[in-house]
Amino acid sequence: MKISELLPRLKGKDPVALARAISIVENRKKDYQKLLEAIYPLENRALKIGITGAPGSGKSSLIERMIAGLRRQGKSLAVLAVDPSSPISGGALLGDRLRMIQHSNDPDVFIRSIANRGHLGGLSLSTHEIIDLLQAAAKDVILIETVGVGQSEVDIVNVADVVLMILNPESGDEIQVFKAGVIEIADLFVVNKSDLGGSDGKIAEIRNYFAFSGREPLVFPTSVKEDRGIPELLEGIARFQERERGRIGEKSARMRQSYIEKIVIERVQEEMSRDGRLAPLLRGDAAANPYQAAEKIIATLRKGGLHDKED
Repeated sequence: MKISELLPRLKGKDPVALARAISIVENRKKDYQKLLEAIYPLENRALKIGITGAPGSGKSSLIERMIAGLRRQGKSLAVLAVDPSSPISGGALLGDRLRMIQHSNDPDVFIRSIANRGHLGGLSLSTHEIIDLLQAAAKDVILIETVGVGQSEVDIVNVADVVLMILNPESGDEIQVFKAGVIEIADLFVVNKSDLGGSDGKIAEIRNYFAFSGREPLVFPTSVKEDRGIPELLEGIARFQERERGRIGEKSARMRQSYIEKIVIERVQEEMSRDGRLAPLLRGDAAANPYQAAEKIIATLRKGGLHDKED
């Protein structure tokens, strides 16, 4: 399908065209940059909700219930499940969309597993690009589920307007969360599996953590098993969005900066891979000064890289 044929179908909310567009961008197919350039300026600004938490905290099950609640509100939405990359194919491994199969026949729910491709922040450049494609396809809400929790997950703040941290009452995962500092990036906290008991203690623990910071965290107990707390959580997200509109706007500017920086980094890496003169500097002598090699590479690229001749 040509880009000229794909674009109107994408903007017409065709899920097949959207899936095709994402594959073109994610796999860096021919003309993927032309496709991305053609969607701007974006007419739709979706609410982007990042969802992170330790493995086993019930993120995917919670998302299933959030999908149902948002659809009752008439929202068109998408779910991006960011999975670890296969070391062989580079593709997503976990395939979290299989857990949300009950929504797969709804034309207003688009679910996709995408690979983090080993990116240190947990989210690759293509994540930003796919989110823009989803906005071009007029999605109202985009749910972004990360791989797990830890230092590598802090990059979620660079793609999400609102970040949810999912915890369990008795899991003990709060120790790792607090040590990692990921708790600092969360806007709302969800104590999932509250039917197990102990949720009051977990809520108190979260509040105590912020007792001396002047921040009053928003905490919501939920139970997917007993179908409790989901409407209250969705209402809380809406209240937060309204109350923090200014801060979300400031965050959007930082998100755009992160997006552009990742584009620049990818372009520089592409230029380095194409310029044969840089290969010796990259491999180099193990005992050589790596900073000097880096400065020489930067100087070469500043002069135009492979587009210039040797002096």
